[in-house]
Amino acid sequence: MHAFIVTGASRGLGYAICETLLADGDFVAGIARNAAAALAGLGERHAERVLAINADLADSGQAAAAVHSALQQLPLTECASITLINNAGVVTPIAQAGHYPADQLVQAVAINVTAPMLAADALLRATDALPARRRILNISSGAAAKAYPGWSVYCATKAALDHFSRSAALEQEGKANPAQVVALYPGVVDTDMQGNIRGSNEGQFPQKARFDALKAEGGLATPAAAARQIVDYLTSPAFGSQQVVDIRDL
Repeated sequence: MHAFIVTGASRGLGYAICETLLADGDFVAGIARNAAAALAGLGERHAERVLAINADLADSGQAAAAVHSALQQLPLTECASITLINNAGVVTPIAQAGHYPADQLVQAVAINVTAPMLAADALLRATDALPARRRILNISSGAAAKAYPGWSVYCATKAALDHFSRSAALEQEGKANPAQVVALYPGVVDTDMQGNIRGSNEGQFPQKARFDALKAEGGLATPAAAARQIVDYLTSPAFGSQQVVDIRDL
């Protein structure tokens, strides 16, 4: 049995990843603010292999608690692998320095950086003595490596997630059962995040027209197609050989 914990599971890429994993016969624990309602349909089709855990990852105290809740309900001793997919993330505030809504900046750091770090810490701590293969996949963005005006918060938080992934992977080297930690750029996927980008103020985000064109010209990957690529990579022998990976380069 292979077990997966997926954050941001209620919609978009996270939901599609849950669907893909379940179709492959895996056990999935989905974490989101409204996970129980959002995953109800999947639960009806895969009742024995779906857990829904409600948690608001903007409240950093809930991140570790949600992972612990998932682990307590998973049949860990029967699992050949245990994987955390830190998918939850926000692109807001789309604003340039000097124009940040302070509450949105704090929320972005909490969701994009603090929550995945605490979730990873919780997984590593709770599974350290288990023989199962352990993996952590952090969904990052090409914005971690390329600066965009108006995305200074998003770029900074994703760069932090990348460097956390590199550092955590180094920390695992030499351990008896080292966990593999990878940050992945999923490409441009047609999710609510893209809708937020297209609805942004061009004065604050000069690249807006490019993203409008991607939608209009069919240049966005569907969540289902992106999820299939991600899961195939995650379960391939190549996973863990690099700490920061762009799915488009595979």
